[in-house]
Amino acid sequence: MTDYASSLARFTNETRDHKMTVLQDQGMYRHLAFTDPKGSFYRFDLVTWPNNLFVRADGMSFGFAISPTVDLFRLFRESNHGDINPGYWQEKVTAGRGDLKSWSEEKFRAWLIEEASEAEARYPGAVEAVGQQILWSEDHSLEYRGTAEFAVASFIHGDFRLRIPDTWEQSFDDWSWEYLFACRAIVWGIRQYDATICGSHCPEHLDHYCRRSPSHQPGICRDVKQKGDESCTWDPAKKAVLR
Repeated sequence: MTDYASSLARFTNETRDHKMTVLQDQGMYRHLAFTDPKGSFYRFDLVTWPNNLFVRADGMSFGFAISPTVDLFRLFRESNHGDINPGYWQEKVTAGRGDLKSWSEEKFRAWLIEEASEAEARYPGAVEAVGQQILWSEDHSLEYRGTAEFAVASFIHGDFRLRIPDTWEQSFDDWSWEYLFACRAIVWGIRQYDATICGSHCPEHLDHYCRRSPSHQPGICRDVKQKGDESCTWDPAKKAVLR
């Protein structure tokens, strides 16, 4: 099972100084950019349109879609249960499916320990041999399937032999770091976006709503468009447009 706490710690560390820039925000049509003002490392973008959400980051991209017509921000808000929900969300992935999973050293190590423990009674010293020759050996790496297979093929302990199961018997794949990063980016990005919404709507134009900003003033709201005649300013307490 994936260590979600580990993925959260890494995401938090890589994005601790990220700020949100709203490039487009018109109903379900959004383009939000999240980046460190001091550099572009681990920048990511969230782009939405009806039924779709696309997350693009350094070296990775995933598209999500669902029908009938729904705002994908709503889907991720209602299904995260306070954390990411990669199992359910992968059912909605339409782009990047080949990058959802990758080799898991953690799962393979757990399998090795289980195999050695089960063999210990029949082949005394199996646990120690697996530990010395594979698990903690400086001669072998379990980071990739190829190097793990070589380590197992090189293992010697009397008549005890290890055999890596075929993929149809047992999979050592788990959610890839890229996919978990994308899930984290979506949840965190939506929270940053939601935190900027004032919640007040223009009394004369209900489709105009206010977004908090560093210059947001109590008693004065401005709609997110703020373009020429489309821009409104109003007092939310008096529910009156300010001329």
